[in-house]
Amino acid sequence: MSICLKDFGVVCALGDSKASVAAALLKGYRGGLVLDSELPIAEPQYVGRVVDATFDKILTRNDKLSQLAYLQIADTLAPLITEFGQQRIAVVIGTSTAGIEYGEQALKQKMATGEYPENYHYKVQEMGTTAQFIADLCQAKGPVYSISTACSSSGKALVSAQALLDADLADVVIAGGVDSLAKLTVNGFKALASTATAMNNPFATDRDGINIGEASALFVVTKEQGGIQLLGAAETSDAHHLSAPHPEGEGALRAMQVALAEAQLQGSQIDYVNLHGTGTPKNDDMEAKAMSNACGSEVLCSSTKGMTGHTLGAAGALEAGICWLLLHDEYNPEHKVPANVSDGEVDNSLATINLVDAKANADRTAKNKLQTCMSNSFAFGGNNISLVIGKQQ
Repeated sequence: MSICLKDFGVVCALGDSKASVAAALLKGYRGGLVLDSELPIAEPQYVGRVVDATFDKILTRNDKLSQLAYLQIADTLAPLITEFGQQRIAVVIGTSTAGIEYGEQALKQKMATGEYPENYHYKVQEMGTTAQFIADLCQAKGPVYSISTACSSSGKALVSAQALLDADLADVVIAGGVDSLAKLTVNGFKALASTATAMNNPFATDRDGINIGEASALFVVTKEQGGIQLLGAAETSDAHHLSAPHPEGEGALRAMQVALAEAQLQGSQIDYVNLHGTGTPKNDDMEAKAMSNACGSEVLCSSTKGMTGHTLGAAGALEAGICWLLLHDEYNPEHKVPANVSDGEVDNSLATINLVDAKANADRTAKNKLQTCMSNSFAFGGNNISLVIGKQQ
């Protein structure tokens, strides 16, 4: 069955609310990608940073980002908790960093003073900590767990939410993803030769890697019909290589095809596809092939990582949330779609797809009122997920 994406809370490099993120997204804003010299061990790198905020009694940056997004959905959750009870509220969160940034800060103090911070405990670095923190905010007593499958993590959180609802293990699920900037990820991806020398340029001739970003993106998921729904979803694992995608995009294509079949749609019926679009040579090449095969060469598509950076474990939920914003009349009344923002020229050697041109405003408006979107997330190890999101009257 389809499930209702009843509400959405978000914070990322584009803004700290649904309205600010939607406005910046449709303007092609790149100002959230900032040159950082503190995280990288070697030369400075561009990262997608959230403007910092301080909350009392919150230890980790992941917790800070979690609360920012949670506060945006709290009013929607409150009556649902009253109606169903805390035992029927579940939390599923995709992440890859958890509280590692706080661990790094604690280790820095230990090396300088010989002592860890008084309130430090290693458990803040465990993958399940972020989901439990969010559960504690609303006293959810249903299933609470995290998913960590790299860049597909929080897309899979939405599929897990559907499974919990279908199995009648919950009536409401808070599902999404949270990841924060840390030295581990910025330098780890640099060591893999995966980071861009400047700002990332998805699908451009001179693309050379990613910019690490951070985000929190949380959905309120229910069994209701109507509104914005998750119409179809599919997960595949092609296991081609530890870090490189299958060169022909076989697993990515299967994920898209099965998600479309579950949604009972043809690829050509999708109004917009948010591509994984990392800006790495191999990802963009294989994804263009998969996109062309699944949806043809006319469906509007773009990567938004040129504005947000690659938010890793939060990317699936963030980009599904971007589709949610595009389908919502309040946040996208003109039914526009985001441009494929890049500083380079489109690579014409790629399979032909209909990338939304940032320079041609007319191409940024859907021909008809937006009804359906697809969001792709393709992770290390060939761990793929595609989500089809649409409106129901």
